[in-house]
Amino acid sequence: MIGATLSLNFNSISADTTILASIAIILGTVFVVIEMKDNRRLVEASFKQANTAALQLQQNHELATVDLITKMYDFANSLEVQRSWFTVINTKISSYEEFQKLPPDDQLAFQQIASLFESVGLLVEKGYVKEELADEMFATGLAWQRLEPFVKGTREKYRSEDYYVWMEKLYERLQQPPGTA
Repeated sequence: MIGATLSLNFNSISADTTILASIAIILGTVFVVIEMKDNRRLVEASFKQANTAALQLQQNHELATVDLITKMYDFANSLEVQRSWFTVINTKISSYEEFQKLPPDDQLAFQQIASLFESVGLLVEKGYVKEELADEMFATGLAWQRLEPFVKGTREKYRSEDYYVWMEKLYERLQQPPGTA
């Protein structure tokens, strides 16, 4: 009788274990489905958050660009730079030799204005400033017309094509029809 009772208990335990294992598998499956739904929601929320962050970065970049060009414009409108601009605009030279005959302050005015446009050209070339914005805020064409003899003479004198290359590239870009640059 003792043997029969133990056998019966083992059969009962085996059946109970099978039922419990089946319940555990069903609960595990339900848990996995719930977790998958939660994970999908988390992924969707993360995706939305990433999109929002990307949009914020783009807006910050655009604001920084506006701030940068505004500061350059403010600098360009300073009395010192306006004096230099006035000198460059009113001093028509046709050769580097004529530039060299100018008084030192006038020569510095040419260098200052050329450096300003070189900076603007570099910022456009690197994509920090849109060329339309530079074109609308700065008189690149007029500046190049007045500075070209100085720029080309500087290149010849120092045997380097690197002098004011970004200014010239900006001028050339702005001479092309829109959408072809």
